[in-house]
Order: sequence, then C-alpha cells, then structure tokens
Amino acid sequence: MNIIVIFNSKTGFTKRYAEWIAEELACDTLPYKDFTSDAVSGKDVVIFGTRIHAGIVEHLNKIKTYFNNPAKQKFIVFATGGTPNEAESVINNIWVNNLSESERKTIPHFYMQSGLNYEKMGFIDKKLMKMAAWFMGKKKNKNDHEAGHAQAIQKSYDVAKKERIFPLVCYVKDKLTSV
Repeated sequence: MNIIVIFNSKTGFTKRYAEWIAEELACDTLPYKDFTSDAVSGKDVVIFGTRIHAGIVEHLNKIKTYFNNPAKQKFIVFATGGTPNEAESVINNIWVNNLSESERKTIPHFYMQSGLNYEKMGFIDKKLMKMAAWFMGKKKNKNDHEAGHAQAIQKSYDVAKKERIFPLVCYVKDKLTSV
C-alpha cells in the first residue's frame, strides 16, 4: 500500500506521533504547510494528524474536502492534545463537533494524548492558556475534572507515548492491508 502521513504540528507533539506512525508503516511524512492535492495523488491511504485547539481539530475541515471518495483513497485522522485519554466523553464530544455523523462512521479517527508546551506556543496561545489556568485556579468548588484540568494547564508537560499510535497502526495493517 502507498501511505503518507500529513501532519500539522505547532509544538512538536503531532510531528513526533506522525514520525512514529510513519516508522511503523514504512511510509513518508509531509508537513501540512507543504500539502497539495498532487502530494497525495496515487496514495492509497492518507493519514492526517493535527492538534486540538480550543475544541477544534485544526485544519480538518479544509483537508477532508480532498478525500470524498473512500473507494479511491482511505482517509484517516488522528488528533493530539492535553486531554487525558481517559476523558472519553470530552474526546467523543470533540469528534462530534468536528465530524458529521456520517463522517464519524466513514473516517477512522484516533486521539493521542500528548501534552502542553508553553515554550513552543505562539504568544496568543500562551496568553490564552495562562488566562485559562488563572481563571480555573480561582474557581471555587471545582469538580474533579475541573480540578485536574486546572492543575494540568499550569505548566508544560509531555506524556506522549509511542504505544498510543498502535490502535491506528493496527487499523491500517489489519483492516486496510489485508484487503
């Protein structure tokens, strides 16, 4: 199979996951900024990875317009973020808000917890996160989820793990290459 992993990475987490996936699938990677329809021409599988930014799977709406013929190419999405993998309802809501019901059935999508890197964030993102951390810290009577979130966004952290790619890699190897 001819596979490519396209990635959009602001702080390095998504790039690292894309490289791990490409290593396991023996394929190339391509930064989203270099994406063209010609770059994916002739590819059997296109995997797109990006960050979740304010509940939005960044650039997903734009890139998925290129992949409306599943018989021609298989399009797979993965998103990275600081939300713990165990927060399934939060992650499910992100997919509901970013993929239509039919897309959730036809576009395989995966979430990979990564972390937070203030040092590599842009000025505006850094300020918004710091303000959110300050407001969350001031809130009285936080529930467990809010308390955990307030603690998690205080400083940079990295919880990216290679094993988080394996559901996606296994999907490609088991479902797509065995056809």
